[in-house]
Amino acid sequence: MSGVASRLRGPVPWRGTRLLALLAVALALGAPLRTMYHLIDVVGDPTLFLAVAAGALVAAAVLARVLHPVLALAVGALLFGAGLVWYITNLSTDPAFSALLRDTAALLTGRRLLQIANVRLWVISFAPAPVFLTTYFALRRWYVTAALAAGTALGFFVLTTDATVVTTLLGVVGAFAAIGFGTLDTVGSAASTTRDIPGESSRQREASEGIDSGRRAVLEQLAAIIVVPAILSRLPAVAGTSLSFADEGGTTMEGSLIEADEALTVQGDISLTPTVRYTVESDDARYWRVAAYDRYTGDGWVRTGNANPYDGNRLQGPPGDSRTLRQSFEAESDIATVPSAWRPVRYSGDAAVELTSHGGFQPVTGLATGDSYQVTSEVVVATPRQLREAGTDYPDRVSERYLSLPDSTPDRVGETTTTLTANAENPYETALVVEQWLQNNREYSLDVDRPDRNVADRFLHAMNRGYCVYFATTMVVMLRTQGIPARFVVGYTPGERVGENRWVVRGLNSHAWVEAYFPGHGWIQFDPTPSGPREAAEQARVEEARAEPNAFVDTSETGANSSFTETETPTPPPLTETNGTDTNQTETPATTNGTTPTPFSRDRPSGPTGGANTGLQLPDLPSREEAALGLVAVLGTAAGLRRTGVTQRLSREVWLRYQRREDPETDVERAFQRVMYVLSKEHRPRESGETVRAYLDAVDADESVRRVAALRERLRYGGDVTEAAADEAVDIANTVVSDR
Repeated sequence: MSGVASRLRGPVPWRGTRLLALLAVALALGAPLRTMYHLIDVVGDPTLFLAVAAGALVAAAVLARVLHPVLALAVGALLFGAGLVWYITNLSTDPAFSALLRDTAALLTGRRLLQIANVRLWVISFAPAPVFLTTYFALRRWYVTAALAAGTALGFFVLTTDATVVTTLLGVVGAFAAIGFGTLDTVGSAASTTRDIPGESSRQREASEGIDSGRRAVLEQLAAIIVVPAILSRLPAVAGTSLSFADEGGTTMEGSLIEADEALTVQGDISLTPTVRYTVESDDARYWRVAAYDRYTGDGWVRTGNANPYDGNRLQGPPGDSRTLRQSFEAESDIATVPSAWRPVRYSGDAAVELTSHGGFQPVTGLATGDSYQVTSEVVVATPRQLREAGTDYPDRVSERYLSLPDSTPDRVGETTTTLTANAENPYETALVVEQWLQNNREYSLDVDRPDRNVADRFLHAMNRGYCVYFATTMVVMLRTQGIPARFVVGYTPGERVGENRWVVRGLNSHAWVEAYFPGHGWIQFDPTPSGPREAAEQARVEEARAEPNAFVDTSETGANSSFTETETPTPPPLTETNGTDTNQTETPATTNGTTPTPFSRDRPSGPTGGANTGLQLPDLPSREEAALGLVAVLGTAAGLRRTGVTQRLSREVWLRYQRREDPETDVERAFQRVMYVLSKEHRPRESGETVRAYLDAVDADESVRRVAALRERLRYGGDVTEAAADEAVDIANTVVSDR
């Protein structure tokens, strides 16, 4: 034990190069840890994850000096195996092993970890092994192995697409830096062992200079790794793809919603697609629902669970009263969705479909132009009074799935919602207040800057406009803060009515709205997006598209060919069935003075949390990852500029052209040196042993230069220079420099 203790008490060589190497390893390990932290944060409290990661790091630091590398690999494998066993034993499914196999198969097929219901268990069980191995090998100076351990963990998250482009780039930079600085650390460590050998001081100096040069070279390469992709991401061929880490606009509403598949990321600027998608025959105009999302990530949505085969049998309808609605859809262009009114209970058609975990249909392969299908839906029939009296006895399966929010969601979202809904007496009134407040206090616009942080929080407290994704996302989050199960839903609005029971649906009808759960009735639709501005934007896009060549914006029933005169709005308000009664009970709860409870003014912030902002807005600060990459890029660029001599030239130019005044003696000497520098560049440098007068005669200097030399000579031999003489010397030097 005494030997082990002495080894632990041994000196730790924290030289500059080793510190850089260890910081680089921390950067490489930080990328997968940041991804895992985000995954945990989305689904719950990250405290346990942080404790597990910290424990693995401390264990590696303690064992790094006493544990053989082979045994360390065994410990890493043991941690991974123990985590796997812990994951299986904590699964609530039966049998648990089958759930593990399903999750593994899903990941191997490219699904995101966030789509796995037990992602929290998975991350906590996975984290200890890479943290331990990376830390252990870094402290043992096996930097390549440490970078490999961190890179393997990051590579897995890249394959599952859970790691962002910026985080991935951060990990790559850290791995390259760890290898580069680690190699220099190893060389420096070997060179330091020769310090006691006579005659080796010259070799040591050369090694030290080589290491300094190597550090700069590594920084230059790291800067190139960061800057080159940043430049390439702006190229037309790369911008907007998964290879770009710039926030690019230009995507379409339909592309971001309907084609989002299992994961949806909130976009910035967006456009509308005028292409005709479906022709629908139905007794009623409904919102044609495509998909629902349950897991909010802060910057988007993820749909958890796996789709199951549909056997053609009738599905269970909503728990309360409903009425049957039959719809017939015909695809007017190739499309990969089968929209229908909620809640669908039977499907028949040309394309095979699966049943999603949210009770909707999705095609196995897609629909071709001309394909058709029929859906029978059971539309919820519930009066406002019934919804007010529904209560809060939510099923556990609903509460667990549709109440969760990222742990990092700012508290002010819930506080603001509580203030807004202070007079609401039940969940239905709360939903109505939130819906109406968003409609009345936020403007509809397709031209927005996507926030870098929590979308709902930013839209509620720092933005004054957005489109349906922002409205629906914010309402879902606000309802969840009040304990009301809600989910984000995408699909199409009814479209253009071309007959008594017939509609034409275009891509620009793609939309996002909200479903809230009410015991005894099921999921009820709410739409917080202002309908008037949205419909105006859609109509303007249709008119614009009709002037474009080859734009499939009309059918034989629309545009100039339309013969139908519409007598009622195609969007059915409200979105619940009322059977014509209790109409007086659909009003939004009011304050004592009869106004809608709105704590914020439309034009200016109010209260501690603020409201819709106008005027000057400060830009969002860069994320920690972006700040780290920026710092490395700056250091690397500075090293490269120094190697090429740019920094020296810039420093010399500043010294030459700008003279800060101090005292007469210093001012005269500085003016003389500036003049002599100009002469050395225009003629030749002054030779060793050559007097000033001889040099000035040799280069045929003019009288003004000789005057500066005389003032300097008076300073050196007379010891006294007046302020006026210093002013004269500086003025002459400025003139000489400006005329060069």
